[in-house]
Amino acid sequence: MALLEKLHRRVVDMGLVPRVITLLPVISTLCALFGFISIAILPMDGQYRRTYISENALMPSQAYSYFRETEWNILRGYRSQIEETVNMTSTERNNLMGSWLQEFGTKTAIYENEEYGETLYGVMHAPRGDGTEAMVLAIPWFNSEKEFNVGGASLGVSLARFFSRWPVWSKNIIVVFSENPHAALRSWVEAYHTSLDLTGGSIEAAVVLDYSSEEDFFEYVEVSYDGLNGELPNLDLVNVAISIIEHEGMKVSLHGLPYDQLGDNDFFSRLKILCLGIRDWALSGVKNPHGNEAFSGWRIQSVTLKAHGNGGHDITTFGRIPEAMFRSINNLLEKFHQSFFFYLLLAPRQFVSISSYLPSAVALSVAFAMSSLNAFINNDYASISLFSEYNLVAVLVWFISMVLSFVISQLFLSVLPAGLLMTISLAICFLPIALSGKVHISEPLSYRLKNVAFLYFSLVSTSLLMINFAMALLIGTLAFPMTFIKTIAVERPSEPETGTRSNISIKTEPKDEMQLNEHYKEGTLEKSQQRQKLKNLLLLILTNPFISITVFGLLFDDEFQGFDIINKLVSAWIDLKCWSWFILCLGWLPCWLLILASSFESTSVVVKSKEKQS
Repeated sequence: MALLEKLHRRVVDMGLVPRVITLLPVISTLCALFGFISIAILPMDGQYRRTYISENALMPSQAYSYFRETEWNILRGYRSQIEETVNMTSTERNNLMGSWLQEFGTKTAIYENEEYGETLYGVMHAPRGDGTEAMVLAIPWFNSEKEFNVGGASLGVSLARFFSRWPVWSKNIIVVFSENPHAALRSWVEAYHTSLDLTGGSIEAAVVLDYSSEEDFFEYVEVSYDGLNGELPNLDLVNVAISIIEHEGMKVSLHGLPYDQLGDNDFFSRLKILCLGIRDWALSGVKNPHGNEAFSGWRIQSVTLKAHGNGGHDITTFGRIPEAMFRSINNLLEKFHQSFFFYLLLAPRQFVSISSYLPSAVALSVAFAMSSLNAFINNDYASISLFSEYNLVAVLVWFISMVLSFVISQLFLSVLPAGLLMTISLAICFLPIALSGKVHISEPLSYRLKNVAFLYFSLVSTSLLMINFAMALLIGTLAFPMTFIKTIAVERPSEPETGTRSNISIKTEPKDEMQLNEHYKEGTLEKSQQRQKLKNLLLLILTNPFISITVFGLLFDDEFQGFDIINKLVSAWIDLKCWSWFILCLGWLPCWLLILASSFESTSVVVKSKEKQS
């Protein structure tokens, strides 16, 4: 206790508390910079770890793979017939494929969804299992680029035929042919767990095949693993896929990295994969899904294997990847649990765990908390009672903004187009300037609105940290410029005749009355206010959630054109139950509306100190 008392006296003597209060905006900015720097240093040597298999039972590539050139002619035969089905209806294709699957003892059924079409699936019962566990081999008829998945379909039926002759399986194998890797596959997964009659037990893992080329040879394999709403597959499954691919002599691509960059392993290549990984993780479900996203939410570990190019590896080599993966998964006696469920890959063989990357998002959340504290105490109205009308009105405005944001989220789900949403968002940004001189709010209310806005955003960001780190980091980064929006007072606050200002308030305006009068005479104060209004307008436009996410998509992802990302946010919720749309509408938009309200011109009020009030 004596040590604490001595430390307290030293803090008081040095005047650290007022200094820290004055530096709160700087501390907020430093916290944000720390978050960005802590992410940027992860690719440096010593900050990351080499991947490894945690579950010894998996033993990838320990057994000889038999899906080789002997199956090539069979695969070619299936492919030549599948090529002719490109213009058929899904019913005709599924009937043809179903007849082939039934030839080697697979029980088949068709799941029909009125909105998303038909999905064919077949269950191969394990000769050495009890029928309670299963593995899924999923083959969409059309891949994420809407190309006919002819190679994947021919591989799927060939592998099913090949698997049916093996007596080693202890888990059932389910082969699924969906119309697309998006809503059709997702609807089948939901129906499998809720309403389908033909099932094969609890699904442990799923592998999605994407081989749209009609050629026999390919160059490298891309592995996609991002799930919906921040979910990732167990790192062991990703490591098994990568280990098998490299064992077969192929190169692995992550997040669309081109072939000529796959051999790089320096700081900048790792940083690029890290940034691409965070982007794809945050926009998973919004970007065109690869197929593995459809299995999120059911404790199913899934990856997508996509063949690229025309190189020196034949199609049977590609088929050995799911064969070896299924043999590894078949060894498991329990669900995937040993390895990491939260991680960032820097390279196929290098990763960082959650303990290494989480501080960056925490720092951003703290930055908003510091901005909230700054808006609360770093002004002339810090002495206002906690239950004053200004605080109560600020909370009421926050509640109204939440209701309004929810209404907006529902309206644009089905009624209003994205172009109208962007037009309204841009028009609203000009309201503080358009209504300049006509609409004013009290200066204490302006600060309290900021206080509530930044505090709520900090709570939202903190809640997302563990659930969806990438989304928390993305919206925190895009929304942080809101903290630089200033309150614009239209008149100089005057000292009250009765009562005094709070003793703990920190004045940021000039204290010299002669200097202040000179500012008024020269018009510099008015010019400064005009500059601040334009700065606020620019920051409001940049931090509007819909404008900001659209600009981000256009700048950092070639997949989005125009307002396409808004439409995909909406469809991601409708088709996949991806939360990104509601995170923007209910997490970010209410804060932006409060900051918008606080940016109107404000008039000062006289506030008595607590001593006088008592």
